[in-house]
Amino acid sequence: MFLVPSVKVYNRKYSSTKQFVASTIHRFLTDTFGGYTCASGNIFGYFAGTVAEYDELREFRVAFKEDERKTKVPQLQEFLAKICADIGEECIYLECGEDAMLVYP
Repeated sequence: MFLVPSVKVYNRKYSSTKQFVASTIHRFLTDTFGGYTCASGNIFGYFAGTVAEYDELREFRVAFKEDERKTKVPQLQEFLAKICADIGEECIYLECGEDAMLVYP
């Protein structure tokens, strides 16, 4: 499960490559994991930094059986790092099983 600011998912003005991030995420998740679910609604977060920030978020979930080489999670982390850089986020929140982490560009 990972979270991306909703406004940056559907508005390509936030993408440095001027692509719709929703389409990029859709292609990657369907090609790599065979599908995904996406949730919106009362998903929001507050983040402390030099200034306090608030974001409404889109939640993406995938389920998969890991391959023998255990490449699925690293592939997802690498993809999220690229998305993070493309949309100008400091990091993206990711949960894998019981582990929670921040993925940086």
